[in-house]
Amino acid sequence: MTTLTKSTLPIWSAEMNGTSTLPLLYDIGQPDPDSEGPASDLADDDELWLSYSGLSSAFPYKSQDNYTHELPKYGVECYVLENEHLRATFVPGEGGKLWSLYDKDADKELLFANHVYRPAYLALRNAWASGGVEWNCGAFVGHHPYTCSTVFTATLTAEQSGLGCPVLRMYSYERIRAVTHQMDFYLPEGAKFLHCRMRVVNDSWRETAMYWWSNIAVPSDDKARNIVPADGAYTPVNGKVSCVPVPEYNGVDVTYPTRNPIAVDYFYKTLPTSRYYTSHLDENGYGLVEASTSRLKGRKLFVWGRGQGGRKWQDFLSGDDGHGKYQDGRYCEIQCGLAHSQFECIPMPPKTAWEWIEYYGPLHADPAKVHGAWHDAQNEVYARLEEEAPIAAMEQELIDTKAMALTAVPAVIYGEGWAALENLRRDKKGMPHICPHLDFGVTGEEQKMWEHLLMTGSLNENNDDDTVAPISYQRRNEWIRLLKKAALGPDKYYWKTHYMLACAYMADKEFDDAEAELEKSCLCRTNAWNTYARAELLRIRGNQRAAAETMLSASYMAKDDNSLCKMTARMLARAEMWQVLFEYTDTLSEEQKHLHRIRFYRALAAEKLGKLDIADALLYEDGGLEIPDIQEGEISITNLWYDLEEKKAKRDGKPFDRKTAVPPMVFDFRMNVAD
Repeated sequence: MTTLTKSTLPIWSAEMNGTSTLPLLYDIGQPDPDSEGPASDLADDDELWLSYSGLSSAFPYKSQDNYTHELPKYGVECYVLENEHLRATFVPGEGGKLWSLYDKDADKELLFANHVYRPAYLALRNAWASGGVEWNCGAFVGHHPYTCSTVFTATLTAEQSGLGCPVLRMYSYERIRAVTHQMDFYLPEGAKFLHCRMRVVNDSWRETAMYWWSNIAVPSDDKARNIVPADGAYTPVNGKVSCVPVPEYNGVDVTYPTRNPIAVDYFYKTLPTSRYYTSHLDENGYGLVEASTSRLKGRKLFVWGRGQGGRKWQDFLSGDDGHGKYQDGRYCEIQCGLAHSQFECIPMPPKTAWEWIEYYGPLHADPAKVHGAWHDAQNEVYARLEEEAPIAAMEQELIDTKAMALTAVPAVIYGEGWAALENLRRDKKGMPHICPHLDFGVTGEEQKMWEHLLMTGSLNENNDDDTVAPISYQRRNEWIRLLKKAALGPDKYYWKTHYMLACAYMADKEFDDAEAELEKSCLCRTNAWNTYARAELLRIRGNQRAAAETMLSASYMAKDDNSLCKMTARMLARAEMWQVLFEYTDTLSEEQKHLHRIRFYRALAAEKLGKLDIADALLYEDGGLEIPDIQEGEISITNLWYDLEEKKAKRDGKPFDRKTAVPPMVFDFRMNVAD
């Protein structure tokens, strides 16, 4: 018998502490007019969409960057889908992640099921946590905007589903692409695979760029092999996207994840004549297999490498739970996507739904073949899959479950109210709702001013307080048209309407229009928020010093705002205004001085100014300074260690060789250095 129950996952987790007060404008750069897209060495039949519809930022979302490395909260709400063979645990509050998939027959966990929820800066909106299976839809490139947020959740009884078993449904509305993704999970009685029926919908009259990757974390195992239907893989080589041979490249069998010396992505060039799958099988030929219907053709391997920096990253994301328990956080990722690579989106036609099924479960294969010749290994996995889950049956199941996927049931957990706002806009236009079988609830506080704009033609609710940061933003053309109309009419002298237009223009790299609207906004009323946007525009245009000085003004207008405080320190550092940065950190509140980013920037300024004892104390305090939201690929704290130790050695008359010195693991975030 299959059961679906609500439960609590017994793990320690971080507090997200809300979002930044600032719009995500700071990853935008001035476009290169001579750019012809990413460099590549690809053949003319590789057909990758390398320069199609990329994004420069995750605007209008706001950054989730207020968490710390501590784990004060115990217990995470989850749903458990279970039959006699498998137990699948899902976490709606963390993007609907499949946290654990347990093989009851073998008494083994098939995934890397993290024993903590500890975010770091690896996603579009900053926060991302390792482990399980993450479902990434819509925006390019990176993890889903809701990967660390609550998604809509509903349940179908066995009678409602028509499948003879309950269904767990999770879904969300992605604001940049304006698409809906729906995931229906079920585990029929006797099934040895978790069934995942996916549905992505573009119900507009415009083509959109689509992106999907199922991101699967599996435990690191020196003897495990990643077997996929491919003889080549796309990966960067000397700064160019290239296709390299599989399984052996540069003298390494890259299909054994732990043999790869440094962090690397391999996007497999899957064979179109084969069924699509990926697997991670141990020395006994046992492990996880994922298989899909034909829509999901991309497969990927990501490894952290064997270097100290890669080990540090994995430990940083898992490791010590702060409450007396430690877990080895080493893992690799085997992923599945709509495109061949994550360098690309693919065009999705108007009024279109793309659907596919994925199976997740254990596979037992002949270990001699699994670890033998590459084509023998592929043939063995294919044969075992066809025995357990014939591709023809999966394709038929996709057809047979269409009615279930369109069955309407009320939500039991609600996400954000942006789809509800879109439905209100459609009501006003006499248009049908987004995916009318899905319950998107009602609008909330973040949508309030946009609902007012929709209903009255003005963003101004007559309760404006410009000492408080605007709560939300818009980017889609439907809302920009309403803002433009308001800015020419009732909101001509309202700062926020012009400011909102300026931010949207900046996100779309229409910098002259952004500047014009910012001038109007500041003429109406200068405040911290439009001053911040002016600073970002100056930075984008290459005037780093003026940007930093303007950002400093914004911070002094709202001294208690931690997001402005961190951004000011960042801009002062980028402009190399070290004395100003050091003095600025002295003016901050005690709470702000203890922010990890501020401590880092103060240490950096002290090191640059020759205040080595101050920098040393800040860097080594409490066992070593940590930056909870350190970004993937960021080695700023590693470089600070090198620079500081070199200067200390010179001061003390001691030798120091940067080429041979190895930083303590606490400071080592280098992903491209092998042991």
